Amino acid sequence: MNPQSAAIETAPTRELILQTVREMYQGPAWHGPSLRFTLRGIPATVAAWRVGKGRNTIWELVLHMAYARHRALLRLGHTSDRVFPRPLRASWWPVMPDDLWEEAWTGDLGLLHDYQSRLLDVIATVPASKLRSTRPGQRRPIAHELLGAAIHDAYHTGQIQLIKRLHASGTRS
Repeated sequence: MNPQSAAIETAPTRELILQTVREMYQGPAWHGPSLRFTLRGIPATVAAWRVGKGRNTIWELVLHMAYARHRALLRLGHTSDRVFPRPLRASWWPVMPDDLWEEAWTGDLGLLHDYQSRLLDVIATVPASKLRSTRPGQRRPIAHELLGAAIHDAYHTGQIQLIKRLHASGTRS
């Protein structure tokens, strides 16, 4: 059996993918606070705060995770909105808005939540063959990529927790 066939045969189930993507975002998450819990109560000023030159802000991380969901939707064949609503500053990294006010921050949190909801809906309804399919040039099926996206959320959730603590401690670059 070749490695690609083995990866497809061991692809995670739809139920596992849904559970993992949901738990990393809204909890209860095995690793600690979920992404949604971690983002609760963060004001725009903290979301836009940069620990140091070249470091991502919480706001940039939120847009990055929304964009990752956008890309996952495209990979699953959901093409109703092919263009992400923010321009990119680098691959996978959307630009924060110029006006860093509370309404813009709330809007971008809503953007993340909307993409999360759409992703869960599509994962729940896409044909199983699509989850088992492998994109050109990839060794693992899309199902594995979706689990990777959930792990990606856990990683960035930890970064957000750290940025919040550094901000609260008065650490400045």
